[in-house]
Amino acid sequence: MRLVLSVTFLLAVAAPTLAAHDVAVKNKLRFADATSDACFANCASQNDSCKRVCPTTFSTPCVSACDSQARTCRQSCQSK
Repeated sequence: MRLVLSVTFLLAVAAPTLAAHDVAVKNKLRFADATSDACFANCASQNDSCKRVCPTTFSTPCVSACDSQARTCRQSCQSK
């Protein structure tokens, strides 16, 4: 009987702590997703701005450079 009461007591005490930990982990994942989404959006915005500045005559090397910068930006977003 004592064993059953002890186990019940431990579960009653530990359950709210485990639930709070689970919520904290989910919130961290949501924050990480939001942060990476913002990072990728920033890379896309920078890429668009870069391409708008490219001159008409030498657009191919300029656009390639913009794409390379965007690729590097997206890789840095993934490593965060």
